[in-house]
Amino acid sequence: MRRVLSILLGALVLAAAVQASIPSADKIAGAIAEANDLAGRAKPLLLGVELRISGGGASAVGEIATHPTGLARLELRSPQGFVERHLLLGDQYQASRDGELLASPHPFLPPVFLLQATSGAALAAALSSFGVAGQEVVLGRLEDYDCYVFGGRRYPGPMETEALLPSLWIEMESFEPVRIVRSDGTEYRLGPIEVFDGIRLPSWIEIQTPALRARLDILHASRADAPAAAFVSDWLRSAPPAE
Repeated sequence: MRRVLSILLGALVLAAAVQASIPSADKIAGAIAEANDLAGRAKPLLLGVELRISGGGASAVGEIATHPTGLARLELRSPQGFVERHLLLGDQYQASRDGELLASPHPFLPPVFLLQATSGAALAAALSSFGVAGQEVVLGRLEDYDCYVFGGRRYPGPMETEALLPSLWIEMESFEPVRIVRSDGTEYRLGPIEVFDGIRLPSWIEIQTPALRARLDILHASRADAPAAAFVSDWLRSAPPAE
């Protein structure tokens, strides 16, 4: 019994020491904002994307407009002729198809604004709006990446798998994002960084839910004239411009 208690105490002391070695959330957030600025993405952006579902052929093409203040919208044009629009305001997600609101839309629109914060305070506000506990930072590992995890983790027992909390996973050396998790468990995994006309962005974003596997390939990117007023619910119901 004493040996078991000694082992448990040692584990607790080690965990406390590791946690104490992690920089503060504010310091890490500031470093992320600096990396965003150097990457050229801390401004409103327009991204050309191609959506592929379950490893198949091209399902749709479209554009993401994204704003550093916590706003994003996606328009997808299907080969079948319909248009889907997705709107993300913090953690509020809405979508429509040909102007009709969808009751249970697929989460095709990632919170790209979490890659665009212009300051540590702005990142903290964006994380809060997305349901992430931004002042809680722990360590995590994703494939080959050692990460800072904003929002924390649940540690599984011996017979359990890890349950993901709403979180932002940041690679420790580059301060680049590698994973974003929504409050409903939807997971966005971000691919290797590529430079698009001077803007550093993930080359693709994988979307994972229990019922869906999809991927957004980023084809091109540019700075955009996208005021916050462009991200409103009325846009979901308006007719797309004629091509």
